[in-house]
Amino acid sequence: MCARTERCCMNDSDAVQQLRAELEQDLAFIGVNHAKNREMTRRIDETSSDDEYDFAALGYTIHNVYNSFESYFLRIAKFFENNLDEHEWHKSLVRRMTLAIKGVRPALFDVEFAVRVEELMRFRHLFRNLYKTPLIPEKVRFANEYTAAILDDFRAYHDRFDAFLVQLSDELERTK
Repeated sequence: MCARTERCCMNDSDAVQQLRAELEQDLAFIGVNHAKNREMTRRIDETSSDDEYDFAALGYTIHNVYNSFESYFLRIAKFFENNLDEHEWHKSLVRRMTLAIKGVRPALFDVEFAVRVEELMRFRHLFRNLYKTPLIPEKVRFANEYTAAILDDFRAYHDRFDAFLVQLSDELERTK
């Protein structure tokens, strides 16, 4: 038995297949939110709008793109490591996805991609906590730059991780 198989002792090949299906569903949801973000970006660009409500709608789409990614990352962390830091768990979750954990799982993505996701995370935090502060269009535009090609770039990371899950499922199936 390899170390991965021992680490996933409670997670048989069916559980790995379930994780694959859940990650595919999360990827589709990331795509839906990304499409909404691109549509709202197009609307603002076409009208050269500085309207607060347009930027609130755009901010909402950035918020949702990040939340979609976070759900994806949580599934991986819970499946393989089964724990999360209580403090600053959002940031540590993104950083954890850059770790290749020997005998457990490969990194989901590299540090450069994590920087982009962290920018969305920071914006999401700001956006969720706007109470007495106006929404500044330039800050929304800045955060939105990180969403431009994020789905296309992430798809390659997803495909690579999915190939690992297929291999893991095959290993687990052979050890039954």
